[in-house]
Amino acid sequence: MDFFIKQNSNLPILLMDVVRDGRTDSDKLFYDELVNANIKFSMRSEDDGIQKIFMKPAYVTEKIRNNIDSPREYYVFYKWSGKDTSKKGRFVGEFFAELETGDLIVPIGENLYINII
Repeated sequence: MDFFIKQNSNLPILLMDVVRDGRTDSDKLFYDELVNANIKFSMRSEDDGIQKIFMKPAYVTEKIRNNIDSPREYYVFYKWSGKDTSKKGRFVGEFFAELETGDLIVPIGENLYINII
C-alpha cells in the first residue's frame, strides 16, 4: 500500500487495518492482547535502509461496528510530527506490538510504503 504525505506535515494520520492473517493461534486471543499491547511504529528509507523513525509510540483503536454480532476489528495508527516528515523520499513502515506472548509485526495485509512529497 502506498501512503502519501507532504513534507513537514503531520496530517493525515497513518491509519491501517489489522488483518486476520491466520498466523496466530486464536484471533480472539490475539485481539484481546493487541488492545493491551504497546504499539510501536518504525520507518526506514527504501533506498539505503536507514531508520528515519525507530519504535516511536503508535496506537490501536477498535473499528465502529454496524452490527453488534459482527466480529471486532481494529486499526493501528501513528500520529506524525513535523520532524518525521522532514525528508522527502520513499520509506517502508512497520507497526510492532509488544504482547505478553512475545513481540510481533502487526499484520496489515501488505507492505506499507510511505511517500513524503
